[in-house]
Amino acid sequence: MKYELLVSRTGPNINQSRGDIVELGKAEARRMMESEPPQCKPVGKKIKAEKAVK
Repeated sequence: MKYELLVSRTGPNINQSRGDIVELGKAEARRMMESEPPQCKPVGKKIKAEKAVK
């Protein structure tokens, strides 16, 4: 699944910036989302906001 990074990550073979869309495995994504503060969020369908009208 694709996730948007909320923090930058670097390593020997990667250089990812905040806002990048990356493919993560389930275990890695769960660890990153459950950390405080969260380090990524899932990218999916946008939820349309409801509007109250008369």
